[in-house]
Amino acid sequence: MKKIIALAAAVMLFQGALWAQKEKAVAEKDVNVNYVKDFQRQVKDASEVQWWLVDSGVFKATYLDAEKSRQAMVFSNKGSETHYYVERQYYPAAIKDTVKSMFPKYSIDDVWVRKVRGKLTYQARISKRSGFLWWKKEVDAKLLNFEVDGKFVNVM
Repeated sequence: MKKIIALAAAVMLFQGALWAQKEKAVAEKDVNVNYVKDFQRQVKDASEVQWWLVDSGVFKATYLDAEKSRQAMVFSNKGSETHYYVERQYYPAAIKDTVKSMFPKYSIDDVWVRKVRGKLTYQARISKRSGFLWWKKEVDAKLLNFEVDGKFVNVM
């Protein structure tokens, strides 16, 4: 019986570790030098900078700006984009309504204003969770794109 409980606990810990690894934290020295220089050139007042490997060759730097607002920059060979995170109490009603009507079993994880080549849009990360009580794992995640006026564009 003890072996079964120990095995079950090990499996749950392993599943939790896999669930937590959506993006992998990396040291700045492991990031493309050009991305680091570009980040330092564009963001001079950043604090608590953390680098993440998002995908092969795609890195994200999360940081706090001078006003202690959470932001991020994503770098790839296609260019860079800036994410200005929106606090939960300020999520646009159009985004909340769209998620509620089109994706009723999902909840909003994050909303940010996305700036790419001077164009602003909203992007929301939503997910569905499954599990028991406090032990819930992410089953499905999606990125939703919206125009600045809140009009739904597409799902990624």
